[in-house]
Amino acid sequence: MPVPPVLDEAVSATLVEDRYLRDTRLRLRRMTPLDGGTARCKLGQKVRTDPADPALVHHTTMYLSAEEHALLSRLPGAEVRKTRHVLAAGGRRFGVDVFEGRHAGLVMVEVELAGDDGDVAPPAFAGREVTGDERYSGGWLALATDEQLAALLAHPF
Repeated sequence: MPVPPVLDEAVSATLVEDRYLRDTRLRLRRMTPLDGGTARCKLGQKVRTDPADPALVHHTTMYLSAEEHALLSRLPGAEVRKTRHVLAAGGRRFGVDVFEGRHAGLVMVEVELAGDDGDVAPPAFAGREVTGDERYSGGWLALATDEQLAALLAHPF
């Protein structure tokens, strides 16, 4: 997917470096604002309450010091690196993730919904809905083989 030209209108941009720890549901994350702000580090866990419903996820986050993040980063895992651009459109804020490295070419739009939000129209440049497609989860992307990623990027929809 090409990078949407509307990213020039982003209200912020952050480098997101994720490390998915092998054989766990844990993710280490370092978020560095591209405007030069201080990086934030955290350890997260996402658990689906109902495995058949990808929209309902319980997320636990612990904030870490840079030293704690560095120590945990030594554990076996797989990485995903992306720049998250935050856009305001239609009274909502959307995250547009532009992936790098072996995931280059993948661009995803994300919006977090509260339980009573109902349907939210995506920005005009967005492609199809992929919430229910596990191949677009961070853990799958991090741990996918080069062949699996090539197949996804060749036929993203």
